[in-house]
Amino acid sequence: MKNIYNKVKHIALSVFLVVAASSCDNEIEDIGGAQQNYNTAYGLIQANSNLTTFTKAIKLAGLESTLNTADNYTYFVPNDAAFDAYLVANGYVNDLGYPDITLVSVDDLKQLVLSHVIKGVKKRVGKLEGIEADYLETGDYVTMANAVNADLYLLSINVTNGVLKVNGSDKEAPGLDYYGTNGFVNVLSNVIELTPPAPVITGLSQVLASAGDVITITGQNFVKVKSVKFGSTEATFTAVSKTEIKATVPADFDSYALIVVETEFGVSAPSGIGLKYLLYEDSLKGWGWGWGGDITWDSTEKVSRGTNAIKKVAEAWSGLFMHSDLLLKAADYQFVKMSVFPTESTKIMVTINSDTGDSAKGTTVTLVPGQWNNISIPISALHPELLTDGNFDSVFIQEFSGGTITPSSILYIDDIGFL
Repeated sequence: MKNIYNKVKHIALSVFLVVAASSCDNEIEDIGGAQQNYNTAYGLIQANSNLTTFTKAIKLAGLESTLNTADNYTYFVPNDAAFDAYLVANGYVNDLGYPDITLVSVDDLKQLVLSHVIKGVKKRVGKLEGIEADYLETGDYVTMANAVNADLYLLSINVTNGVLKVNGSDKEAPGLDYYGTNGFVNVLSNVIELTPPAPVITGLSQVLASAGDVITITGQNFVKVKSVKFGSTEATFTAVSKTEIKATVPADFDSYALIVVETEFGVSAPSGIGLKYLLYEDSLKGWGWGWGGDITWDSTEKVSRGTNAIKKVAEAWSGLFMHSDLLLKAADYQFVKMSVFPTESTKIMVTINSDTGDSAKGTTVTLVPGQWNNISIPISALHPELLTDGNFDSVFIQEFSGGTITPSSILYIDDIGFL
């Protein structure tokens, strides 16, 4: 049956190319698909026996009059197997354990259906050599759901070598793009969800802070933010964008806290501000040494906070070792924190396990040049399981760019400590 279909497709395509070559009209009405594709895009969905769950969702959501029009649409429709699997995974099953779309609320159904529809001109996935058309390309697209709720994510489309994948799925769209008189229907093997995931904190504008300071929290998915907490204390905040929050450090802030952001869609992993133990503030609480470039332990050239910082001429693979006066227990801390200002783009390797520069015992951090990089490394990333009795008393930092920096590269390092 598939071979017969392919032959029909090739014949139809050949006929079209002959007509197109002899016509002065550049409008391409029909490419690929079967004869019934002269229906509207909405009609194609209704007529397809493999898309019955989506058709039912349209009716239950009261969207028939919205979609069954002469306007142009591009549909991305999950087949019945994918839609039913989605219903089961989200608990929409009847007493017998079968998927039941009637259990989904009308509002949720509306958002779900509209997340699968782009309002606009016809779009084609399969490119034809030498023929200009409105092809569907890789990128982010505004759906009809985005027009109703701007907080939703855009629809992510990936088209590679004629293969369509949608919404970050690794599953290929199983069928051809079916074209109608006013749009296209792309059949999917996954359901599109544009709801933002839980928030993620990627950085703080300060390593240390005082009560009343306004800090910038950067990250992802800051959508419908409900709270920003320093420990158990809620802070005053302004959600600037989906990637930035301004928060005021609470009045009862002592010297450190774990910050979490909560949205309507989840809670972030904590990010620490402040320090329980400060190894280097304006001086080193211990002793240190280094190689491969001069070290100035009390430089005033460039500081993040206070009056002094460490200045390290960062020749390729050079490093410095700092020994603490105190023996520290890894279980008492969650993060190693520091501020680093590189004059060139580079990486550093950080470990608390030894002074040998063994990267298997540490982790690498990529630094942005020309600015203070406020680094927060989880203790868990520094392999505390390799420590003797779980204790440590040193921090080792090595230039780790692979030899790509110039001899004049400099690292300024400040506010090294543990939270």
